[in-house]
Amino acid sequence: MFKRKSVNTAALLALGVIAAPAMAQQQLDRVEITGTSIKRIDAETALPVSVITRDNIDKSGASNVQELVDRLSYNNGGGIAMGQSIGDSSATGQTGASLRGLGRARTLVLLNGRRLPTYPFSGQGVDLNSVPLAAIERIEVLRDGASATYGSDAIGGVINFITRKDWKGGELSVGLESPHTVGDVFSLAGGLGFGDLSKDKFNVLGTFNYQKYDPIRAKDRAYASTGNRPDLGIVKDSGNTFPANATLIGAPGGNLYVPGAAGFPNCAPPDSYAGSANCRYDYTHYIDLVPEQERYGALVKATVAPSQDHTLFAEVAYSRNEIILGSSQTPSTTTGKPPYFYPVGGKWYPTAAVDAALIAAGQAPGYRGPLQISWRMVDGGQRRDKVTNEVLRTVAGAEGTLAGFDYKAAFVYAEGKARDDFVSGIFSDTKLVQALATGLINPFGPNDAAGLAALKSAELSGNNRRSKTSNTGVDFTLSRELFNVGGGNAGVAFGGEFRKEKYHDGYSDIAGSGDIVGGSGNAGAVTGQRDVSGVFAEANFPVHKMLELNAAVRYDKYSGTKGESRDGSFTSPSLSSTSPKFSVRFTPMSGVLLRASAGKGFRAPALDNLYAPSAGTNTGSNYNDPFYDFINRRTNPDGSVTGGCSLPGAPTDNCNTQLTAVNNSNANLKPEKSKTFTAGLVFEMIKDTTIGIDYFDIKITNGIRALTGDDILKDWFKNQTGPTTSSSVFANRLVRDASTGYLSFVNASLENVGQARVKGFDLSARTRLRSDWGTFTPGWEGTILTKSTETNIISGETIDNLGKYAVGGPVIRFKQTFTLDWDLGNWGVGARYFRQNGYQDYDEVRHVKAYDLTDVQGTYKGVKNMVFTLGIRNLFDKKPPVTVQEDYFQVGFDPTYADVKGRTVYVRGTYRF
Repeated sequence: MFKRKSVNTAALLALGVIAAPAMAQQQLDRVEITGTSIKRIDAETALPVSVITRDNIDKSGASNVQELVDRLSYNNGGGIAMGQSIGDSSATGQTGASLRGLGRARTLVLLNGRRLPTYPFSGQGVDLNSVPLAAIERIEVLRDGASATYGSDAIGGVINFITRKDWKGGELSVGLESPHTVGDVFSLAGGLGFGDLSKDKFNVLGTFNYQKYDPIRAKDRAYASTGNRPDLGIVKDSGNTFPANATLIGAPGGNLYVPGAAGFPNCAPPDSYAGSANCRYDYTHYIDLVPEQERYGALVKATVAPSQDHTLFAEVAYSRNEIILGSSQTPSTTTGKPPYFYPVGGKWYPTAAVDAALIAAGQAPGYRGPLQISWRMVDGGQRRDKVTNEVLRTVAGAEGTLAGFDYKAAFVYAEGKARDDFVSGIFSDTKLVQALATGLINPFGPNDAAGLAALKSAELSGNNRRSKTSNTGVDFTLSRELFNVGGGNAGVAFGGEFRKEKYHDGYSDIAGSGDIVGGSGNAGAVTGQRDVSGVFAEANFPVHKMLELNAAVRYDKYSGTKGESRDGSFTSPSLSSTSPKFSVRFTPMSGVLLRASAGKGFRAPALDNLYAPSAGTNTGSNYNDPFYDFINRRTNPDGSVTGGCSLPGAPTDNCNTQLTAVNNSNANLKPEKSKTFTAGLVFEMIKDTTIGIDYFDIKITNGIRALTGDDILKDWFKNQTGPTTSSSVFANRLVRDASTGYLSFVNASLENVGQARVKGFDLSARTRLRSDWGTFTPGWEGTILTKSTETNIISGETIDNLGKYAVGGPVIRFKQTFTLDWDLGNWGVGARYFRQNGYQDYDEVRHVKAYDLTDVQGTYKGVKNMVFTLGIRNLFDKKPPVTVQEDYFQVGFDPTYADVKGRTVYVRGTYRF
């Protein structure tokens, strides 16, 4: 029987993640690490692997996996942050990793070496919220793209979360972190293990964790509390306001703007203020930055060793995350939907204001007509919905030795369930029209009891969306040493896996009908499934004591794809690919290691990418409809031309507003293919000092990318050649309404990018200094990107993304972390300094400043069985750098780039027994 031991190699120390005492323990047991299936005495391979130990996790002060991963230098833009997911219906509640800045879909996330289910609402990528940080013993990160062992779809790399094994004893940990003013996080975790595999022939262990997050809202942070930032050139507000803007329909001489109906120019500051012609609403004030959350998790594992050579195990892991997402109060007007009207004779009809508007227009008072309103439902409160994400994974298997082979095999069932439920402030379009027709609701001022009751009658409750993904499969691996080839015994491994992937994204009837106020379209359910199989082989040849060669190959096949949505039934042809990988490890002298690898990757489109039905959404930024603007232009008496959107009373569903985009899947998507090359050096010529450098180059062909409504509109206006024309390659994606000539929607989609490429270097250095005053351990790691490009989806033009703003996170040129730890007896102190370079802003003019954070922590172990920790994250209370981005609901900063908690004090106590 072979038992996994601590990895104790020079290269892992070079990555700054393993303590020197562990290095001194020369284990002779063969081990297996992420990136290879061949067990070996010397665990260092030709592939770059970082190991983050439990001690490193504790010293980081991170309260969840996302906070930990965000600080990793090799994790870059392209994932998804919690703040970003607020209001993003495609991935509500998800957080994700993005190795090399290649996106969450290209980063393979594992638990104990096996796949977790994809996030149900997005159909791609793993939700990091589902990984219980308290249960993790260590994290192994394969920084080399694609993997023969785990899947060639790991184009960006592999993150393998590894839980405790063969654990005896118990532990209970309680923690509290308190950010600046609001946003406390309470944590409780524990575990118990009994039985010794070597003596008792069994071990049973269980862990649990619980966390509760208080919300942080935009109003709690001055830099994010308003969208009215003329100092930055940003006025991200809305014409859907309170009191409501109104237009008198059918007045003599044409529709007439009624400023008095909305109180203009006497709006209701600070939320409602005077714009150029009507009241505007500062909705940013009511958006969550960190949502209210509760997280639960548990893991139970039983292991039995019936003989010296065989071990049986069963594992059940469960997590549940409940997130209440809050955004601004519901707006009434949305592009592409009929406007709302307040009836003549209604209880709150603004008679005096209507007459004043008629007189001002040179008309006789007394005309009464319905009022078209642009209204913010303030009395309905913040829009709040609750996302519940559950992950259940069961594994049963065996491992050991048989006929000279090391073997492992397992059956795996993993499922993810997510549901979205209405909580408050969300309304039915049909019922609201009926409630407004009663005339009881007051859009122009505070409501009385009857008005509140009428508004409440239109509020939605119950479920909005219920989705599920699952993987059911088996896997096996056989490996053994063979004959001596000069520098040691050759090793071989081969194995395979088969899994059935199922995906169901189920919207409720009301979501499917589009009967939700403030939404811009309907969203439809989709169901799909397919079979995925893969086989691989690996061979390792230590041809000389200084030279070792490794070759691996994997064959993947995606077959049997079928499913249906409201757009119809579908099937797909099979997809397959063979992905080889070659690597070399060379040690010309003691303390010097050179390594290199080259390989190919393959990733099939997600089922959601292929077959999700068309669904409407809103753009992130505000725009003017260029067609409305042109059609409604007029020539003034002085000869000047005034655009329709600059006229008094310009409708808020066409001007300075979030326009409608229709997102489309693409059944014709091709699979992504990649080529990866890495080369590295590790130096350990001085005792307890290690320096490492690794180069990487990843080239992707047919990369899958979402072309959003904002992407299209920004490019259209950037290349505008006339009032309604643009040289943009996406110009034909602006779809006009045949009856009005105005913009109906922007046709967004998923497309294959011609080519994407990323290059750069991983750097690390670490040493250990022992003295009578304690042991000092300074370290540093950083990642420099030297290239990040992709080709335009239509034109084929190469676009440079390096050091520039991007949806999902900017592509940062240089991320780095300095660490310094001191230990003496029962005392320990640590400091961490994290820095990431600035980048070109959203407007391609400004430059966002670099962002750096300093953390400190102290520990005390002087009480029997106890460990006390006190720490501060963001010691100097650094604010997020200012940015003019307009893609997210949050304004003034980028939620993917910076932490909104501010200075955060945390305490933790751990009792071991």
